[in-house]
Amino acid sequence: MKAIPTATDVVDVSVFKTELGWFALATDEQTVLHLLIGYPSLERARGEMRKRIRYLSRRTMVERDDSAFVCELRDDLIRFARGQPVDFSVYNVAQQHLTDFQQTIVDVVRKIPRGATLSYAEVAERSGSPRAARAVGNVMANNRVPLIVPCHRVLATSGGLGGFSAPGGIAFKARLLELESGA
Repeated sequence: MKAIPTATDVVDVSVFKTELGWFALATDEQTVLHLLIGYPSLERARGEMRKRIRYLSRRTMVERDDSAFVCELRDDLIRFARGQPVDFSVYNVAQQHLTDFQQTIVDVVRKIPRGATLSYAEVAERSGSPRAARAVGNVMANNRVPLIVPCHRVLATSGGLGGFSAPGGIAFKARLLELESGA
């Protein structure tokens, strides 16, 4: 007989369309676990989220978006995609998979204001490890919650965009930065 999943075995997922493409949001009660952005279709966003949930958390994905927490966050993400300012610092993000140093990097990046950027080296400096620019890049490359942890605001020290793992790559990163600058 198959066991019925308990609340702790379930990840709530909401997949929705924005002006920046399809987003997939995974939450656990009041914590954001994953956010996928910029997908060209509902099916691709849903399929990628299903893979991530299965691989990263080994939990059951349940598509539902009726909790007040999910509705509020989804509405904020839609507003962000329209170019409206949104304060994502009010949302808790899962960090148990991060080391203390990686959590420090995430905390620094979450404080970068809309329309501003920092280099990987500047984030490393503000994190207390001035020689750890490459480590900052690795944390940003593995960011599970872009926009909420605004990795698009972290640039190469040379002034270049660096990388971006969402669909569309650095062109999408440039689009996010333009959106935030009001251009």
